Amino acid sequence: MKPVSTFLSGLLIGAPLLAEGVLAAEWERNAGITLGTYYSDNICLSNNFQKGRGAATVTPDLRIRGRGARANLYLEGSVEYDSLADSNLECPGGQRAQLTNRETVIPGLRYLGDLELIENWLTLESDAFVGRNPVDPFAAGRADQFTGRDNINITYQYGAGATLQRRFSENTGMRLRYYHNEQQNAVNLLGDSSEDRGEFDLGTDRGNNRFSMGIAGRYSKVMNEGNENTPAFDNTLSSVEARAALQLDSSWRITGLAGEEWNEFTSVRPDIDGTFWDAGLRWTPNERVEVTVGTGERFFGTTPRMSVRYRHKRSELTADYARSLTFPRNLRAAGGGFVDPTDPDLGSGPGPLPGGSMTPGSEPTFIGNTPIINDRLGIRYRFTGRRSTITIFAAESRQLRVEDLAEANFSDAGLTFSRALSATLTANAGLNWSETEGQGDNVGAFGRNSQTWRASLGFNRRLGSNTTMTMGFQRIQRKSDNAFNQYDENRATLSARHEF
Repeated sequence: MKPVSTFLSGLLIGAPLLAEGVLAAEWERNAGITLGTYYSDNICLSNNFQKGRGAATVTPDLRIRGRGARANLYLEGSVEYDSLADSNLECPGGQRAQLTNRETVIPGLRYLGDLELIENWLTLESDAFVGRNPVDPFAAGRADQFTGRDNINITYQYGAGATLQRRFSENTGMRLRYYHNEQQNAVNLLGDSSEDRGEFDLGTDRGNNRFSMGIAGRYSKVMNEGNENTPAFDNTLSSVEARAALQLDSSWRITGLAGEEWNEFTSVRPDIDGTFWDAGLRWTPNERVEVTVGTGERFFGTTPRMSVRYRHKRSELTADYARSLTFPRNLRAAGGGFVDPTDPDLGSGPGPLPGGSMTPGSEPTFIGNTPIINDRLGIRYRFTGRRSTITIFAAESRQLRVEDLAEANFSDAGLTFSRALSATLTANAGLNWSETEGQGDNVGAFGRNSQTWRASLGFNRRLGSNTTMTMGFQRIQRKSDNAFNQYDENRATLSARHEF
């Protein structure tokens, strides 16, 4: 890792922290520690080699949020220790040694910060992400639970940047942005990489004019370090575009853009760049509803998109769909550095079910770092009553690797239900279904196609004002086209968290 970039990122990550006493007007802090234990009757996740094993966990955590006139910060972190990794447990292997990794301590971090160094002129930004994800997404073993299959990778990513903006008139301005990030993975096979990104935008404001227009340019170079299996290589994406938007009335807006892109990466496709366009429509009839739809075309085909937001007093619905070109490194650090730190929904904490991991996770993807075409759909509905909360969700990611046209599909759906039985006792239940499918080389060592059902039941009991005890039970059943990769597991968890 370059000393200059390390110093720069450390400086910018620390700048908003140093501004706490001067610039931030509002701060929220929360810290605690969780002591837990769990028992699994099939810790090796194999019907042919069932073994019961229990272990203990210790997880300190910290959350800080700061909002100010010229600085914002959000930090959520935890360090999870699991005694299973220190045991002499040995499970039969079905994966190559390069696809296994055992971790005793798993850190988790999500940090976002920005500081307006010179008012209306220069803004510094920084972000960091540490999260777990599966080494082989087609193999048994979820990244959010400790098992004997050692299918856990840890992704470390941090970045820093600066935005220079200048307003020429009341409605016209220019924006220049530079951003650099570094990513490292605990498993060497997944590779380490860094990115240099530049952005330029000149034109009228989109939100303050009935008609707006402008020009923009983007440049991104991802430098992948080599390992024993893959030599070092670079991926480059660059583009220029002209954009326009027309506000028809208070509810309807039409948008459009067209441009040219120049790319450099390995692909079996004859064309990897060329002309692109996009046209969209946005409808906002009131403050509770926002709907955006659009379509376009790039070198890999059509690019439809959709976004729906609906909020009411007790319910909330979100739905998103997009077809885009991305990199596996972006999915391994999903949610790192692309969220507004002032978002009131940011950092909702551990999942509602007992035994949920506090470490931020990632999206499953290919082994490697060449570009992929990602068709991603996500739907989430939440209803909150006086004593009950229900959440229904579904997601699908259909990925096509342009290097060799290998395919990987990941689907997930489920619901969670929580009800307050008394002032101190809450019951939780959940049902989840997931499916993986893979076609082509190097999409998994075995068991590419599988279906998993997971049922959960648990209780939270508040002991005093700062301590909560959690008890949970999970039943997991996985079917696969490879017998070694299917299993049944029953898991019980017990934990207590104390807030300071």
